[in-house]
Amino acid sequence: MEGELSPFEDETLYKILRKSFQVEYPTYAELQDENMVTRVNLIFHHSYDATIFTDILRADWRDLKDLFKQICHRRGRAGAAFNFRFDTSETRLAFNSGILNENELSSALDQIAHLTGIVGQMLRPETMDKSVDRVETFFDRNSDRWQKFEGTSSDGERYAFDESSFRWVPV
Repeated sequence: MEGELSPFEDETLYKILRKSFQVEYPTYAELQDENMVTRVNLIFHHSYDATIFTDILRADWRDLKDLFKQICHRRGRAGAAFNFRFDTSETRLAFNSGILNENELSSALDQIAHLTGIVGQMLRPETMDKSVDRVETFFDRNSDRWQKFEGTSSDGERYAFDESSFRWVPV
């Protein structure tokens, strides 16, 4: 957690997540970005696939989205951002929202739950010359979509996903 959450927001987040996961209370760090007041970083030690939304979180995903929209609303122009990371032994996948308004955040969160199939296809071995083990993407508010999928191999080589060829290409 960077910046601050209110005690209510903090407790609500903890209550939602502990229903489905073993949760550690967050550590708070000073926010270095002057354009926002809060950045929520969630790390799920689970693969990024449909089961995390349909079988594990279920209705709690809706509650989590509602809480994040409230956090966004309460910060107003001061700004809030959200980072979701899905970690497994093979891959670390990060979704970084940047500062979004409530409607943009709602769209971004809905897309996270619906992109599991496409991202799964993107991470198939035949889409890459060398295995990509860390992937990061960013939400573009103008196009209303997650884009700029960037990957890094275990050797530190950087790649970008080229949608036209549906392959990871060296950067």
